[in-house]
Amino acid sequence: MHLPREKILFKSKFRKELETLLYYAEKALNNREAIWSPFVSAQLIEEVKNKFSNLSDLRLLYEGGFPGAERKRICFLRSEDEIISNSIDIPLKGICIKGNFLFDRAQQNDFRDVLNGLHAKEDEIGDIWVIRDRGAQAVCSKKCADSLNQKIGNLREVEISIQALDLSEMEIPFNRPEKVINTVEASTRIDAIASAGFGLSRSKITTQIKKGFLRLNWALNDQPSKSVNIGDLIHLEKRGSLKILNIDKTKKERWRIKLLRQ
Repeated sequence: MHLPREKILFKSKFRKELETLLYYAEKALNNREAIWSPFVSAQLIEEVKNKFSNLSDLRLLYEGGFPGAERKRICFLRSEDEIISNSIDIPLKGICIKGNFLFDRAQQNDFRDVLNGLHAKEDEIGDIWVIRDRGAQAVCSKKCADSLNQKIGNLREVEISIQALDLSEMEIPFNRPEKVINTVEASTRIDAIASAGFGLSRSKITTQIKKGFLRLNWALNDQPSKSVNIGDLIHLEKRGSLKILNIDKTKKERWRIKLLRQ
């Protein structure tokens, strides 16, 4: 069985990535078995949901290890295999990266660089989150987690050790419930809207933006003055996401903005 390849790839910004995912999808259909992709970005997941939505023969599952995960693996299987999908083995495992970072704070990307330096492939690593000053935890493929288990290394001057964990043993990041927020702002600048949506001061949001912690539609944004539009997604590291549901101009020439905090 072959899928409508050119229709799916048409005008996609992720043509190369979608070609790989199409291979997994067709393999799942032809072999009548569940096929898992490597980890993919949240932006690519949105593209897959859009491009694959009308394929009646194909069923997709998305797993990142915990609710709210950004990076996920996609499971492709035939639509009629619903019973199998309910008990399917999810090939994910956790790792704990231990180290004393009390005097040398590290960010998620620092830990990701360390794992890459230990020969962990980028697409075998899911979300990473910092555990206070004690290191970090991450979701990986089972193969990757097992290969990293008991390894030691250094992140700058801090010695680290890695231990594989079952997902049930992990300190999963807090997932706040969705909330609709209405705000009125003088402009549609991203710093103003992020300030209102995340409940942080304008100056703190500006600092976070300049440090590279904010993304607009999953692309890095370092411009506090950037204007946003309906449908845009703002993500701030450790704070979650804001989706712009509506923007209206008021009689006083201000902007009434409706947000969904996720």
